Amino acid sequence: MGKLGSYFGARALLLVILVLAGCGGSSGDSSLATPQSAANGTSCPEAGTQCSGDSIIRSENGIAVTSSGVQTYAISTNDLLQPNPSPGTAYGLQPATGGLADVRVKRDANGQTTAVTLLLSKFGISWDGKTERPLIIETFETKQGRVQLNSAGIATLLPLPPPTDINFYDYATKGAAGTQANYANNVYFPRSEPVRCPSDHPNCPSVESTGVHLKAGDWRTGGTTPDTAWASRLHEDGATQAGYGVDANGNLVLLSGADGIGVSYPGFKGYRNYHQWSFGSANVSSWITQDTVMINEWGGNNEHNKMRRGFMSFGQVTTPTTMPSSGTARYAGSLRGWFAYDKNQDARAIVGQVEADVDFAKRTFTLTFSGTRVDESSLDVVPVSLTSTLTIGSAEFANYFSGIAANSTMSGGASGRFYGAVGTGGSGTGPAEIAGVFQLQAAGTGPVAIGGVLLKRM
Repeated sequence: MGKLGSYFGARALLLVILVLAGCGGSSGDSSLATPQSAANGTSCPEAGTQCSGDSIIRSENGIAVTSSGVQTYAISTNDLLQPNPSPGTAYGLQPATGGLADVRVKRDANGQTTAVTLLLSKFGISWDGKTERPLIIETFETKQGRVQLNSAGIATLLPLPPPTDINFYDYATKGAAGTQANYANNVYFPRSEPVRCPSDHPNCPSVESTGVHLKAGDWRTGGTTPDTAWASRLHEDGATQAGYGVDANGNLVLLSGADGIGVSYPGFKGYRNYHQWSFGSANVSSWITQDTVMINEWGGNNEHNKMRRGFMSFGQVTTPTTMPSSGTARYAGSLRGWFAYDKNQDARAIVGQVEADVDFAKRTFTLTFSGTRVDESSLDVVPVSLTSTLTIGSAEFANYFSGIAANSTMSGGASGRFYGAVGTGGSGTGPAEIAGVFQLQAAGTGPVAIGGVLLKRM
């Protein structure tokens, strides 16, 4: 009971993290921008960070726009089938709208990402089948504690109450009417008590995360490879086994079905992954969350797993009033994404090349994807290559572009932002960088893709 979100059920998915790859183009003015969100005057909650923005301000072609970025996501589909063919895991790729991913990253003086906070809300994840689960606050923390937002909206690690504190772990006295927020965003491992591994996986991990990992690119010295940051965490959100129960005499006892004190092992309820590619001003990131839903203890009656996976761009957007009104510029870079030949099949990581030809006078943006393939040993070609003409916005959205993206197989949308200061060199005058996202799908159960792009001025 309560083990459907385990690490082991999703083990293969954890291995499918996007592979490090270069991102093309070169520019003489891709210097490191001051870390902040400068989208139309909106600042991040914490100084020294770059962030996406905490609300959706418009949506077009299935892509949401935030104060300093754009985002798209897809949902798993096996959990939509009746009966669910695999309740112990989640797979499939179906574009969706309505959810919000709010990311905030700290970058040091060299531009390297040192910390990540990922907030996920409104994604249709429910423990009881009635209400949305508490806000996901993911920091990939390596120490035991309770991650919460303080009064300034900054993620903070607080002490984790002991299992004996049944005022906090009030499922003990209230059952399904207990406080769900007290069972969310808690980091239980590492701990002094040994993990209790399932019998079929005796060597289960004893920690939830190894933190944020980094690999520097060569873009600072004129190269084309972005910095890369990645992190994973095995979580236990929603596990009532974190605290004791009480018997008829008010004595502390193990909850029914519990096999010891506290949650058994890391990943008892699911996992999260984060991967980010960055130049000086622009970032593209992908994220995954797999969560156990309809949890029996919270009153659910069909316990299973759901997955949400998304892409987003964010960073130091170009000030709208500085955008060129004439001339052209060319940008080049790379694409990363998720692709499925059928929305009910598991997704595969993909890569490709991207070019953009921008005419600032006509306010047009010609986007070309090429060489799209599976990012693994098979190198299978996938039908994501295309050429589409998008439109650059005006006024406060002069640093934004959007439009329909399509080829003979799939159609959907692409949107993005210009990032960094406007400079001259190479192909012309324009902002230093571009980042954005796309989502594509065929009719019926045909191919589906979502992804992100990161480019530099040539």
